[in-house]
Amino acid sequence: MLLRDSAHYTPPANVRKMMKDLALLPLWYAGEGDYVFAGEECPPLSAWLPAGISLPALPLTRKELRHEPPSLPHLEAAPWGVSRQSIRLFGELKQTYGLDLAIPAWEEAYVALTSRRTAALCLAEIRRLLPSLAFPPAPVFFTQSDDIEAYLRRQPGSFVLKAPYSSSGRGLIWLNENGFCESERNRTRGILRKQGAISLEHRLNKVADFALEFCSDGKGNLKYEGLSVFATDKRGGYKENRLQQQSALWEQLLEYIAGEELLRVQAATTQALRHIYASCYTGYMGVDMLIYQRPDETYGIHPCVEVNLRYTMGMAALRLFENHLAPHASARFTILYESAPCRAYEQHRRMTQLHPPEIRKGKLQKGYLSLCPVTEETHYLACILAG
Repeated sequence: MLLRDSAHYTPPANVRKMMKDLALLPLWYAGEGDYVFAGEECPPLSAWLPAGISLPALPLTRKELRHEPPSLPHLEAAPWGVSRQSIRLFGELKQTYGLDLAIPAWEEAYVALTSRRTAALCLAEIRRLLPSLAFPPAPVFFTQSDDIEAYLRRQPGSFVLKAPYSSSGRGLIWLNENGFCESERNRTRGILRKQGAISLEHRLNKVADFALEFCSDGKGNLKYEGLSVFATDKRGGYKENRLQQQSALWEQLLEYIAGEELLRVQAATTQALRHIYASCYTGYMGVDMLIYQRPDETYGIHPCVEVNLRYTMGMAALRLFENHLAPHASARFTILYESAPCRAYEQHRRMTQLHPPEIRKGKLQKGYLSLCPVTEETHYLACILAG
């Protein structure tokens, strides 16, 4: 049995709110008999789950842990993503409450594996395996801001700077053809000071975001889990995932790219991940990709925008559809944020009234479904809207 949590690093205040509001999200993708660490306390499932929905896992709070350890089985820690902070959390739970808990070991190799430099190696390997396909230019890494400005003077165009340790739209600096402004220069220097390097990539005319999801056993074996199709905002921040059958998701990509090319990219990506990651990383991983339009109005694939070594939103979307949606349903899975008090609660109530969930045989057919309890103190909503 697994003990899961919903975060893998020590966050700033706003992300601590997200961790609290979304602590129960792993209930929806956990396995039968798993437990989800829910913090100090949480409302009973019957208080916020609609009738007809059942979940395979159980929340476990600190309050319960003070009384439950002798009756709990042997557990394995399963953080959203492995990090020093997540390992420290599980270690504290084990020691404080006397849990029989196996905790994954931190490997220093993970530091390099989570960098965009290693993702760039993966992109280079995909290029080597598919020499006949035209991919966007490779990222260029810099350690000095002056070198970036000199490069931009030689190479006019639109670019984006990316911090080596960032994902989901964070750590990005979007540049226009006029080069650096002072705020961009200061942000760049800040990233260089903290992380030692930064990558420069061409801005592409993106038309679709998608990802391939995998699971590695750390022994060289890699399992393909499925395709996820998602959307981002204009700054690259995550917005939502589509919840549909795999065939329907592939059809969306086939509007732009031939099926044979997509399959070749999938096969080459699998081979590259197996070569670079699968012998030294254990767990889930997602490779973000995109389809873009070239100046001649043809379409191409960027086969490795970034590699996320964690249980991604794409994996959560796959499990949500498999376990909780009707087979032919079409839905959106999204994380919403409201900064003002009570706004998220009001939106939740409004959506519940406008789109009441229809549940048949334990599956969502249509309507709105919150995946976590919502109160007047909630700021982050994780929800599904099926129609």
